[in-house]
Amino acid sequence: MARRDLRKERAQQRMAENRKFILSAAEKVFAKNGYSHASVDDIAREAQFSKATLYRYFRSKGEIFTAVIMESFQEALRGFTRIQQKDRDTEAKLREIIHYTLSYYKKKESFARIFLMERSAVKKALNLDIEEHMMPTIDKQAIPEEFRQVITSFQSALTSILQEGMESGVFRRMDPQEAGYILGALLRGFHFRGFVQEITYTVEESTDMLHSFFMHGIQASGRSHEGECA
Repeated sequence: MARRDLRKERAQQRMAENRKFILSAAEKVFAKNGYSHASVDDIAREAQFSKATLYRYFRSKGEIFTAVIMESFQEALRGFTRIQQKDRDTEAKLREIIHYTLSYYKKKESFARIFLMERSAVKKALNLDIEEHMMPTIDKQAIPEEFRQVITSFQSALTSILQEGMESGVFRRMDPQEAGYILGALLRGFHFRGFVQEITYTVEESTDMLHSFFMHGIQASGRSHEGECA
């Protein structure tokens, strides 16, 4: 039986922890200064590492920015997956997904603003044009594979919950994937309303409102429904 190399394991653990500290510090710096005005020196000071140490983990500010974006999405995905795998009824799972998403948007609000507003930085970091992917185009730019996989995993988790609810009779028959896209757009649009937002709601209030709206829609009671998403 091969002997464990404990020194190597400790070194790898330190590197993982240092990387985590750097990304946490970088997220704070980007959220405060924006991508354009942030520097590697700022990140090093926030992380309390030397600049040379940062360059042992990342080659550039752009690479750090990319890693922060991907880690944020991975963190959110872990939360989605935990909810999906819980042993509870599907409507409760759906409500928890809505609450978790809104809470996460709130937690990451400053950094999310950078992601949405500094399109040139996002395009450079992920080779992704946010505007092109928000608006349909014939020659749509390919999404980077790592980013595509994360987004696909989000959609799969949400689709699975909706499919489960449909099969158990809690939700009506529908296309669960399309319903998932609609719910995602509803959540993003409600939270990132920008200058049109006149009333501020708590996460709990927003969850109740969106959960009720998505579950029941705007149809008057007793009216037949045409064009179901079957």
